[in-house]
Amino acid sequence: ISTELAPDGEEFYYRVGRLYDEYGVDWYVHMVLDRAYILGSIDRKVAETHDEIKKAEDRVDHDLTAARTVLYVCVVAVAVGLTVLSIILVLRIIDPLVVLEGEMAAVAVMKLEAVDTKRPLSALQEVRLMQVSFLQMIRNLVEYRNYMPASVLQDDSDDDDTSAQENDLSSIDASR
Repeated sequence: ISTELAPDGEEFYYRVGRLYDEYGVDWYVHMVLDRAYILGSIDRKVAETHDEIKKAEDRVDHDLTAARTVLYVCVVAVAVGLTVLSIILVLRIIDPLVVLEGEMAAVAVMKLEAVDTKRPLSALQEVRLMQVSFLQMIRNLVEYRNYMPASVLQDDSDDDDTSAQENDLSSIDASR
């Protein structure tokens, strides 16, 4: 079978066959079939199938884009939520430590009354243990302070400032 094109571009299937009969007559049989007539419905179904596949691919692409967008929004929302949660947790952890640091600074200069011994302890075990130890230290210092002479407990920061200024002046004189 060979495919031939008609002058208008239409396809035909063409075949020539030779037959011999018992009477010695040679027959040439020509078979011509219009391709559109035989395969037209199949071609239409193939075209429809291609269109349906294309539409399905477009839907899948659209759905994937929408899913990616939702995924990105969820990832950003979770990241922001976790960041806010971590900031809140850090502040809750650091707040008692900052208070404890301020109280330690007051105790360093023997201002034991500046410490709030009635405040609630932290919910965090490590911070609570530090607070308990610090409060015990304050109780012990208050008790020891009762036995110390008042001259030892006086603020000697004026002496420290004067000696620091003298050291600065002597170092300036030495450099000249």
